[in-house]
Amino acid sequence: MFLTIITNCNSHVQPSCIHSCEGCKGFFKRTVRKDLSYACREEKSCIIDKRQRNRCQYCRYQKCLAMGMKREAVQEERQRTKERDQSEVESTSSLHSDMPIERILEAEKRVECKMEQQGNYENAVSHICNATNKQLFQLVAWAKHIPHFTSLPLEDQVLLLRAGWNELLIASFSHRSIDVKDGIVLATGITVHRNSAQQAGVGTIFDRVLSELVSKMREMKMDRTELGCLRSIILFNPEVRGLKSIQEVTLLREKIYAALEGYCRVAWPDDAGRFAKLLLRLPAIRSIGLKCLEYLFFFKMIGDVPIDDFLVEMLESRSDP
Repeated sequence: MFLTIITNCNSHVQPSCIHSCEGCKGFFKRTVRKDLSYACREEKSCIIDKRQRNRCQYCRYQKCLAMGMKREAVQEERQRTKERDQSEVESTSSLHSDMPIERILEAEKRVECKMEQQGNYENAVSHICNATNKQLFQLVAWAKHIPHFTSLPLEDQVLLLRAGWNELLIASFSHRSIDVKDGIVLATGITVHRNSAQQAGVGTIFDRVLSELVSKMREMKMDRTELGCLRSIILFNPEVRGLKSIQEVTLLREKIYAALEGYCRVAWPDDAGRFAKLLLRLPAIRSIGLKCLEYLFFFKMIGDVPIDDFLVEMLESRSDP
């Protein structure tokens, strides 16, 4: 504990290289930063201690100076703070410009499906598998339009898509289904309803998709830009085994986090916790994705072609799949 020289009160603080309490430190900083001037009503010799420190601001300020407080120290601290804040602003701006959120939205729009007539289908699993076939083609097209993805080594592109395809598809069809009651809209445009899923033996996981993803997306009115950012976060997973460009993928994910947070502040200024609520959907997508693999996803092969060969062929194609 330090004994304040100016007012004789206890303090832990040492501003401007001398002992002073928080009250005196704050008073001195405000005076310097606002360039305030004071006048003494007495003879400029008022007693300044803990009990009477607010009696005369002029004498209190003069005692601060007499005890060694420096105006220059406050001004230099303020300049350093300004420079640090400006550096942070420039860094954030660089992140956003390097990860243009408009391109993420454009990638989402490229894979929109056409809605077909809704109905109940006896073989829900067959429809889901057929839709997944189609959506894997769309997924590669989507990934190729996400900023910086194609600049990664081809081997890493394959690893990222192979690791994340099920979560990416689940996020996509969940958002596509927010306007449908008790149903999931597949990539083919066909809607599978709850009773069909139950008959096919996938009712439990189907209900999890509806309650943990579709309903939550609907409640918060998640838009396509936010969906695209969440899917891009899933795509750029630096923890994928065998990845060569770990640092690059980590940086790309961080850029998407920053871009999404900035977008939420601008697009939803009255929803302060929106960014966090969006990220809370990721664990549910992960958990459901793992469970879906147990139920349906046979995807070691696409037809008679190994999935890695399929992804390489699609990624190397100059045109969209």
